[in-house]
Amino acid sequence: MEVKLIGGISTGVANRLLLFFFFNLAGIVLGQAPSVDTVSSLAVQPGQTVRLVFSGKNLTNVSSLWASFPVFFEPVRTDLDKDDRATFDLTIPPEVPVQIGAVRLAGPKGLGPIRLLMIDDLPNLKEVQGNHLVDSAQFVAGPIGIDGIGNGVQFDWFEFQVSKYESISFEVVANRLGSNFDPEVKLFDATGQVLAKFGDSNGIAPDLQFRFQFANAGRYFLRLRDMAYQGGRGSFFRLRIGGFPIVSGVYPQGGKFGELVPFYPVSNQELPPVLTIPSGSNFWINFKMKNGLGSAYRRFVGSVENNNYEIEPNNERLNATIIDFPTVINGRFEHQSDRDWFELKLDKGSRVKFEVATRRLGSPCDLFLSVFGSEGAVLAMSELIDTSDGELSFEAKKKGIYYLEARELADQFGKHLVYRINAKKELPSFNLTVDQQGFMAKAGEQISIKVNAKRFDYKGSIQLKSIGVASAWKHEAATIEKGKNETTLKLTLPLDVKPGSLFDFTISGIGINGIDTVVKHSNSELLKKFQLMIPFPPVLETQFHAVVVE
Repeated sequence: MEVKLIGGISTGVANRLLLFFFFNLAGIVLGQAPSVDTVSSLAVQPGQTVRLVFSGKNLTNVSSLWASFPVFFEPVRTDLDKDDRATFDLTIPPEVPVQIGAVRLAGPKGLGPIRLLMIDDLPNLKEVQGNHLVDSAQFVAGPIGIDGIGNGVQFDWFEFQVSKYESISFEVVANRLGSNFDPEVKLFDATGQVLAKFGDSNGIAPDLQFRFQFANAGRYFLRLRDMAYQGGRGSFFRLRIGGFPIVSGVYPQGGKFGELVPFYPVSNQELPPVLTIPSGSNFWINFKMKNGLGSAYRRFVGSVENNNYEIEPNNERLNATIIDFPTVINGRFEHQSDRDWFELKLDKGSRVKFEVATRRLGSPCDLFLSVFGSEGAVLAMSELIDTSDGELSFEAKKKGIYYLEARELADQFGKHLVYRINAKKELPSFNLTVDQQGFMAKAGEQISIKVNAKRFDYKGSIQLKSIGVASAWKHEAATIEKGKNETTLKLTLPLDVKPGSLFDFTISGIGINGIDTVVKHSNSELLKKFQLMIPFPPVLETQFHAVVVE
C-alpha cells in the first residue's frame, strides 16, 4: 500500500465532466506525457474518501498526484496498467475548509495537466441524463451538491420540495472551476409561474449565488441554462443547494501573520465574525449559519506588514487617515460617491509604491488611486499592470505631506466593495520570472530553469535558492551576476528515485541588500486564462513541478 499526504486546496465529485482545456501548466505536453480528457469528480467532502478517476491517454503507471490542499492519496493498483485511466483514492482531513483547489498527475512519461477541483461540505450527487424538460426534471433533496454538464441550447431542470416559508440557498460553481459555463437560473412553481431569475453575482461573476424564501409549501423547479449556449467539452457546473449563507465579501480581506483578526462576512444573514490567525500564504475562511448545513467560503491573505484600516469619515483630505510605511491598507466603499483619503509624510526623493488587491481576492471592486500634493495638485495616478489589480509608483520631489485618494472606478458602492493596498517605500529591488512551470528529466540528471530578472535600481548579484524538497538538490549557475538579467539554473534530480516521482518546490532570489523575492512563472497564456477565474489560484503562480521520467 502506498499512502501519501500532500498539502494544499480543494477536490471533486461529478460525473464524466470534461474539465476542458486545463492545459499542462508547464507547457510540456510533449509526445507521450499524460493527458486527461475527463475526471470523475468535481468535489469531495472533508473527512470523506472519494475515488477519483482520470481518463485520457498515456496514463500507464501514473501513480503520483500533487494537490494544493492537504490530502492522503493512494493509487488504485488494479488500474496502473491501463493506458486510458489513472485512479486514486483521496481522503481529505476533516479540518480542511471548503475552497477551490487543484490536482495534477505525473507518471514515468511526464507531467499531466492541472485540474481545478472543489472541497465541499455538501454531499455529492450526479446529474442524470435527459433532464432537459420540466416533465423530466431531476428530483433533488438538499442539502446537496450536483455536478453536471452544460448542454448548449438545452436546459437542465431540477425539482425539489419545500416547506412553507422555507429559505434555501443556491450556488452555481463553474467559472471558478475552469468551466466556460455561464449560468442563469430561473425558479418556477408547480403551475409554471416564474418566481425569480438570477445571473451574475458580485465577486464571483459569471458564477451566481442567491437565497430565496418560498411563501408556500410544495413542489418547485429550478431551470439552469448556459447564457453562452456553448455546452459540450468544457461546459460543466456544480449546483449547490442547502442552508449555507450567501456571503458576497469579507472585511478585511487579510491580516498580519501571528495576529488574531476578526473577519466580518458581508451577508444578509445574521453571521458572527470569524476569529483567525493568518499563518501561511493562502487561506480560506468558511461561514456557516446556526444549524445550517453547508458553508460559504472566501479567500483571504496574510502579510508581514502591519495592517491599517480606513477611519471614516475620510471622504476629504482634511479627514485623511494617517499611514506609515510599510503597511497594508484595508478599506471599502460603503456609500455612494465614497472616497477614501490617506495622509503620507515623505522625505525628498522618497519613492513609494502602492499595489492593489481586489478581484484576485474575490472583490468586484475596481480601485483607482491618485497621489496629491499638499496644495491639491494631482501628481500621479494608478495604472493596470499585466494581470494585476493595478499599482501606482511615485517619487516625492520635496519633503512634506502628500495624500493618497482611493475611489471605485465605476462609482459602485456597497459593503462588498472591499480592497487592500500594499503600501511600501521602493528600495532597489528586482522581480524574477520563469516562463515554464513544469520540468522533467531522468533520475540523476539535470533540469534547466531559465530565470529572468527585472531590476529596479538594483545592480548587485542575485543568489537563487530552492525552497522545499529541491533545496537538497545540487544547484549550478545559481547566481545572476552583477549587471546580468538572467541565468539558467540547473538542478540535479535525485538518483535514487523511481520514474514517475513528482516533486513540487519554489525558488527565491536573494540580493546583497537582503531582498528576498519569490520567483513567479510568466506563462502569459496561463495567466490570461486564470485572470478570468475568481479568485486567482495564487499557489499556481509560484509553484514549480519536476517529474522523474523513464
